[in-house]
Amino acid sequence: MDLATCTDPFPLDPHATNVLDEARRLHERGSLVPAVLDGGIRAWATGHRDVAEAILGGPAFRKNPEHWADLQNGQVPADWGILEFIAMPGMLNEDGVRHRELRSLVSRAFTPRRVEGLRPRITEIVQKLIDGLAGTAPGEFVDLRRRFAFELPMQIICHLFGLDPSTSETLARDYTAIHDSHSTAEEVATGKAGVGAVIATLIAEKRARRADDLTSALIDATDGENATLDDELLLYTLMLFLFAGHETTMNLITNALKALSDHPGQLDLVHDGAVPIDDVVEETLRFNGPINTIMFRYAAEDVAVPGTDVTVNQGDAVVICVAATGRDAGAFGPDADRFDVSRSALARHLAFGHGAHYCIGAPLARMMAGTALAAFIEHFDWDRTGAPTSPAISSYSSNSDTALWAQIRLRAAATAAA
Repeated sequence: MDLATCTDPFPLDPHATNVLDEARRLHERGSLVPAVLDGGIRAWATGHRDVAEAILGGPAFRKNPEHWADLQNGQVPADWGILEFIAMPGMLNEDGVRHRELRSLVSRAFTPRRVEGLRPRITEIVQKLIDGLAGTAPGEFVDLRRRFAFELPMQIICHLFGLDPSTSETLARDYTAIHDSHSTAEEVATGKAGVGAVIATLIAEKRARRADDLTSALIDATDGENATLDDELLLYTLMLFLFAGHETTMNLITNALKALSDHPGQLDLVHDGAVPIDDVVEETLRFNGPINTIMFRYAAEDVAVPGTDVTVNQGDAVVICVAATGRDAGAFGPDADRFDVSRSALARHLAFGHGAHYCIGAPLARMMAGTALAAFIEHFDWDRTGAPTSPAISSYSSNSDTALWAQIRLRAAATAAA
């Protein structure tokens, strides 16, 4: 089967209106199938967990878009929506040396010790957010996504970068403008420029005067190196931390609360102490993780993909449909569509990727989500009856651009118990 000449490619919805139904249909089509994205862009797609792992870990598949034949041949429009994210600066070299160099620098700066050192700050921020939610009037609905799930990772990332409170507010405002579905094109452009300006100023300040923060650590990590992390690459690295780290954590927290609200029996297991909060985090990552797809990997040579009867030709792109891999019955059993916090083999999900590009920020995301969920469950019970026209938690889902913002009607757990 040839990607370019396939007459019936699988359509991947660019608006992600029903990713889980799309995952089911993708599984039915096959383990690795020709697909078409918006703009007529063609790529192979898989929702099979083991096939995805083989591709993500396979040395013949690269992340560098210089290996993408359609891009190099001019078949991908310059204004194609996600092209700017695919062709990030600092990544475009032939052998991936720059990526490995950057990842090594970040790993040396973003150490497990630094992550663990954030735990008291995370706990402090969560408690303040909980206190703020506790002041909600009886019966009032709360935008949980904005007031809780958004705030925690934003405040932690700003703290990690070394931003002062007023500059953190500026960064949050500009970042919100980029992601707000109601923003105009001009507002999005202004937001991007604002985020870039804040981080560029931060870099200049930290180069002049170091402190105990990630920005300074990244600068220090280049001392004595033959290849220096210049301002452009440092800006790119910090922006990647912000954009990748914030939204994924925000979606993870919101989706976990949504899943627990929809499955009260699972929530009871957590309340009773039968299941640790870490397992709730892992099952959410599998069941309804914070990202839908990994785009792209490119074949640097012809590859016979394990677990399939497909040979991917050199230059072809592959999309990993992560939402589908989490529901793969072959990997997680016949009840893969069921949310089950007591499930075994939770860690087999691919929500944070696999192989050389496994998410460096995964431990921090897990820590933030676990801390937030534990505190929320301890302090609040929620009215599962909701209102006549909306559920008690009508959560934004990372799997749908048209889903509702999170709303929850809170009541203190102690009051509810009384």
